[in-house]
Amino acid sequence: MMGAAMMLMVLAASPLDGARNAYQSGELPKARAELESLLYPLRLDGAVLEAEAHLLLAATYHAQEELARAEDEVVRGLAVHGDSVLDPLLYPPDFLAFVERARAQHKARIEELRVERSPRLFPPPSPIVDPIRKDAVATSPALTRTWYLVPFGVGHFKHGRSGMGTLLAVAQGLGLATAGVSLGTSLSMRGPDGRYHASDAGRARTLNVTYLVGAYAFAVAYAYGVLDGMVLTPAPPVRPAH
Repeated sequence: MMGAAMMLMVLAASPLDGARNAYQSGELPKARAELESLLYPLRLDGAVLEAEAHLLLAATYHAQEELARAEDEVVRGLAVHGDSVLDPLLYPPDFLAFVERARAQHKARIEELRVERSPRLFPPPSPIVDPIRKDAVATSPALTRTWYLVPFGVGHFKHGRSGMGTLLAVAQGLGLATAGVSLGTSLSMRGPDGRYHASDAGRARTLNVTYLVGAYAFAVAYAYGVLDGMVLTPAPPVRPAH
């Protein structure tokens, strides 16, 4: 039984686990070396895994302030799998905003790389039935509005509203960072008995206040982003069927 469990764990392991753990622990050179060796030449199977590797390498470059390389890796990752959604618990808010800016600014390049990767058939196959004209089908913009529920302005970037998306990403990122740093510092000041030293009481109260302010700032910015996208922004007109 134990052997079977170990075998399942080995099979479930991802080739990106080592690089992901190195990135999370701040060992950026190690994460960079592992990811570059997996991507150049490519030694990964599947578009989702390859896209994740490109985006993780982009995050590593971004953390090392090599922004041109980071942007190139973001474009390559989105070209491999355009529906990639980054985990906000793994990546910092400034990198999430960086990815969405690259997604909006390099749409043409991403599509060009995607076409280059697609298999081509010569001559193209004839359709079995007449294709449906795009302007003859009513689209449902309500389906795409669910992106507004994602924090850090992701929905606004998706809809081409980069100005509001950047504002929300910065506001929510600052609020979350302030809350996290304040909470972490406050907890680290506690003694073994869980109480603060008398000399630290004033500072601890200040940190608790800044934690609440940061948390409320994030919540307010997130709620406004959802309200703006889902309610205040009018839906684009739907073309009637001909």
